[in-house]
Amino acid sequence: MFELNLALTLLIAVLGPLLAIGYVQPYLLVVLDALCANRLPGKVGAHFWIRSAYVMAIAGSLVLGLSFGEFYGSVLDTLRRAVWLTAAGSFLSVAFITRRVWAPVQQQLQAPAAPRAPATPAAPAHPLPRS
Repeated sequence: MFELNLALTLLIAVLGPLLAIGYVQPYLLVVLDALCANRLPGKVGAHFWIRSAYVMAIAGSLVLGLSFGEFYGSVLDTLRRAVWLTAAGSFLSVAFITRRVWAPVQQQLQAPAAPRAPATPAAPAHPLPRS
């Protein structure tokens, strides 16, 4: 029973973060690419940070699952604990990533806009006759 419970915990600890990061990936890719100082072709910089997020989220869930998993109880107890720990690990990872990404976005939003050149008044369509 120990082997089955361990395998279920590991499977859930890997699949949970994959689903969580995969859900936010399309949006995260756009935001991260916009934040890159030097945009690289093919959004390479943004893809690097997304891959880093995957590694961090999976590793965090695995550490929680292996540290606090229920391996000697029933399969139902193991599933409940594994899902709870994976959800906690995924939430913490996504919250950390979101906080780190939001800080530069917030700075850009609070930065004063670049001053615009004054608009030149348009000439009237029909000039007024001079007296």
